[in-house]
Amino acid sequence: MAKSTLTDDPVREQDKFMLRLPEGMRDRIRAKAEQNGRSMNAEIVALLEREYPAPTDVMHVHLANIRRALDQYERETDPRARLHLQHMVEAMVTSGHNLQIDWDPDDDLPF
Repeated sequence: MAKSTLTDDPVREQDKFMLRLPEGMRDRIRAKAEQNGRSMNAEIVALLEREYPAPTDVMHVHLANIRRALDQYERETDPRARLHLQHMVEAMVTSGHNLQIDWDPDDDLPF
């Protein structure tokens, strides 16, 4: 097997971006990366991927959010919570073209 060189190493071909961090943020990123079992670079990339998914993945993310909301709807027993989830899913489906709904299934419902 040939040894990798600087010119054929895919990691070396990836974009690089220098970034200034506010005081204390590096430590917070390091702590979260350790908690998640990742390098600091992998932690930052994971956050950026979640916030800025590749254009071809945007619809998949949107559909995944709808599926998670529907799954939660199926498990929910409180009628008010079910109604809220129903409205949320309707809004997500309606807004699919601009994907403006931000939803975290781990967040508490607003009542």
